[in-house]
Formats: sequence, C-alpha cells, structure tokens
Amino acid sequence: MATFKERESLLHPPEVTSSATMSSTMSEKDKTADAEVSCTPEIPGAETPTCVSSPMNTCLVLSLSFTFVYTAYLAIQNLQSSLNQEENLGVSSLSVLYGTIIICGTMAPTLIRLIGAKNVMLTAWLIHAIYTACNFYPTWGTLIPASALMGAIAAPMWTAQGIYITSAGESYAKMFFSAIPTSEALHAVLSKFNGIFFMFYEMTQITGNLISSFVLSSGSYNSTNSNEPKVCGVHVCDTADTGSNTSSSSEVEEPEKDVVYILLGVFLACNIVGFLVTAFFLPKLKNPEKDSNVTGGCSEMFGCMKMVVDSRMVLLIPLFMGQAMAVGVLYGDYTRDYISCGIGIQWVGYIMTSYGVCTAVFAISINSLARHMGRLSLFIIAVLADVSTLVAMLIWSPAGNEYVAVYFLIPAVSGISEGIMQAQFNTLVAQVFSDNMTPAFATYHTSKATSFTLTFVLSTFVCLRYRLFISIGLYGLGLVGYLITEFRLKRRATYTDKHGQTEVKKQSDIVDNTTKHNSGLQ
Repeated sequence: MATFKERESLLHPPEVTSSATMSSTMSEKDKTADAEVSCTPEIPGAETPTCVSSPMNTCLVLSLSFTFVYTAYLAIQNLQSSLNQEENLGVSSLSVLYGTIIICGTMAPTLIRLIGAKNVMLTAWLIHAIYTACNFYPTWGTLIPASALMGAIAAPMWTAQGIYITSAGESYAKMFFSAIPTSEALHAVLSKFNGIFFMFYEMTQITGNLISSFVLSSGSYNSTNSNEPKVCGVHVCDTADTGSNTSSSSEVEEPEKDVVYILLGVFLACNIVGFLVTAFFLPKLKNPEKDSNVTGGCSEMFGCMKMVVDSRMVLLIPLFMGQAMAVGVLYGDYTRDYISCGIGIQWVGYIMTSYGVCTAVFAISINSLARHMGRLSLFIIAVLADVSTLVAMLIWSPAGNEYVAVYFLIPAVSGISEGIMQAQFNTLVAQVFSDNMTPAFATYHTSKATSFTLTFVLSTFVCLRYRLFISIGLYGLGLVGYLITEFRLKRRATYTDKHGQTEVKKQSDIVDNTTKHNSGLQ
C-alpha cells in the first residue's frame, strides 16, 4: 500500500519536458499496442488477467457503444421539457432520473463487484432501451418508473466506464513507458484515452440532435395559445405564487405524434446496436473474488460515504456541481425557454449540434492542450466560458425575431467548457484518488447527479433567474476549492521531491496498488 506522501506525488504531475517526443511515441505505437502486451494474472486463481490486453481496442469499443446509446438518450433528454409539457411531465421525469442516481450512487461498487463491469454496461443499455420505449406512451405510470430505472443504473454504469478507461490507460502506459510508468506518462495516457472516449461521447450531441431536428422538421405544428403573447428566456417563471399564466402562455408548438414515433423508433434501434456492440466486442474485466461479495460490498458502500467527507473531495464537489447545474440549465431551460419558445422545437436539434461539435473538438484536443497549457489553465478557461453563458442567459430575452445564428452562441461556448471538463474531471479523479478510485468515481457522479436533480426540481417552483445565480455561485465556490487543491498538491509534491528517496519506487507502489484495486473490484 502506498503511503500518503507516495500517493500525493502522483496528484500534481511534473511539467512535461519532452511532450513532442512522448506524443510521437504514443502515435507511432498505437497500431501495435494490442499485439505487444503480455498479461499475466496478478491474483492467484484468477482466470482472467487483471490488465487490459487490448487497451486501444477496449477504449474504442466502449466509446462506440456509448455513441449509439447516447445518440438516443441525449437527444431525448434535450427534448423532454418541450415534448412532454403536460403537467410538467418531462422535467419531472428528469428530476426522478437524477434523484434516483443520488439514492443509488453508493451502490455502484457493490453492483460492479457482484455482476462485473461488462454486465453492468449491458444492464444499463437494456434499461436505456426500456426508457426509449416508454417515451412512445409517456405517462406518469410509464415514464416515471423508466426514469427511476435509468437513475438506478447510471452511477454503476459511469463508474464501470471510468474503471474500463483507467485500466486500459494503465495497461497502455505499462506497455510504452516501462512496467513502472511515471506520473507524467500516466497523466498523458489517461488524458489521451479520456479524450478519445469523450470525443465519441460528445459526438452523440451531433448525431442525436441532427436526427431529431431532421425528423421533427418533416412535421407540421399546431401552435397552442397563439393569441397570447409569448414570454421567453429569463422572464419565464413557473413559480406558483406569481398568480400569472406565464407558463401556459409560453408553451411551445408540439409535433405530430406520428413524427415523434418515427424519431423514437430510430433511437430505439440505436439502443439495440449499442447493446450488441458491447455484448460481442467489449472484453470482460476480472470478476470479483467469491469470498468478498458481502464484506467487500459493505466496505465499499461505507467507502463511498467516507469519500463524501474526504477533504480532497469536499474541495472539488462544488466545481462538479456548478458544472452539472450549468449543463442542466442548458438541457432543460435553454432548449425550452429560449430555443423552442423563441423559434420552435424543430430548431432544438440543429442548435444543440453546435454544443456537440465544440465538446467533441475540445475532447479530442485535450491531450495536446493538457501537455502545453496545464490542468490549471484549462479549468480556469472552462469555468470562465460556462459563467459567461450563464450571464448571457441572465441579460438576454429572445423575442423570436433575432437572427437564428444568435441561438447557436450559448451552446457553442458551453460546449467548449464541457469538452475540457469532461475529460479533465475523469483524469483528475483518477490521479487524485488513485488509491481509492471506485468510491471516488461513484461520489463524483453522485455529486453531479445531485446538482442535476436540484436544477430540474427547482425549475418547477424557482424562477430561472435565481437558478442561474445559484449556478454562478457554485462555480465561484468550486473554483476557489480547486485552486486551494492545486496549491496544496504543488506544495506537497515539492516537499516530496526534496525529501523522497526514489520516484520509481513511489510510482511502482501507486500503479500496482491501483491495478490491484481495479482488478479486485471486477
């Protein structure tokens, strides 16, 4: 087990002194990566190697399966508040979905231990298909239970994803940067693999939104309450104590049912393809040891609870929540109160495509940016970008007569922030909590789910203006916490470098401990 100082040496990786050489080496060897590794069981009696024998293939297969499934899910999520307006069913279903993530978030390690990471992924894709199917007949009796199932499997699914990518990255680093990779090499590889994954993931905003707008544009629309003036943007307020009819007067035009059914049919096919890709091509990681199912599971659940009060996590949670709330406002409020209200629901997909393009571009570029700019600079840029979009939503109220191009700006700038933060959050969690990754990933996703839930729940009785202020406040608090974290890590890393004995020994302990932790989970 690595000591505290040994773990801390990985938290703030040193500056890359030969980034061009490293990048060239990684690029040239990608093609032969899968053929050169030799995996051997590290746990007696294990039938499956603890390392990932085909790290690049594993990363690509996992990314492709997410592409198909999330092409459907993210597009449906973007449309929920506009398609299911009656009794606020769409927003309520999203509240239930993310609220369930909070309740079930600490169960992620136990479920992964019981059925394995691959089976968690397959279960998740099956539930996604059920959720899509329930949108054919959206009622409180169908959509709400399906949303609850989605929330229950979300934390285990994303935890399994983080473990797959981290395990693949560690194996890749061992192949090309010796059996004991330095923190510099590990950081570069994790940035590379997370960048690849989130490039595919964010591409789903493009594919899903283009499909939705293409299909919805083929329908005709019956405007509701067309004689009443519409109020769009930050002035839309659904609070019960206003006594106004603002909500009903701002309802958006809805497409014909047949058009919606065609759209959902395409998305259901995407769910099925994603399930098949995972079932046939994603390798299994090591199964849990039989005698640790109960004791280990309880220990990991307590580990998740302890992680919430870990001082390192406490400093980072406001940043996680601020970013999630900003995304929730974009998905739930910007799509309905700005786009659909201002120029029509058929434009939601086209406009949100700009969000997907920017996130995909920055996700794939993050490896190079991380080497040349450093993590601190990237996070500051991302926070400023997101806060600028929140401020813009505070001061702009669309009237429907603006140039359509104006509506693309906020999602595009928000996409820059998302592309940076998605990959860097995962890399940050993997490095800061290298000795305890599974509870850390579970807590990270649970904190984001908490923020999403608050965003959607508050939308039913708190004006958008105040929710924007809350998001900006969380970002401010989160940035302060992150800066304190970086300062502490730099100071401790400097102390360790001056008083440590051998960096190689430190990295050996950390990497071996991380690998055994991952393999013991699965």
